[in-house]
Amino acid sequence: MNVYVFWILFLGLCSIVPLMIIKGRTDKSKKVNTVPEVKNKKKAWFR
Repeated sequence: MNVYVFWILFLGLCSIVPLMIIKGRTDKSKKVNTVPEVKNKKKAWFR
């Protein structure tokens, strides 16, 4: 019984860890802008 529980947990861990690594790679850290960018108002026919 304990051997079955061990293998279930071990295989579950081996399947979750790569997913966590792949998921962590896709998340890109965004740059924190301390100075807000000022957008110039353009004079145009349509805004």
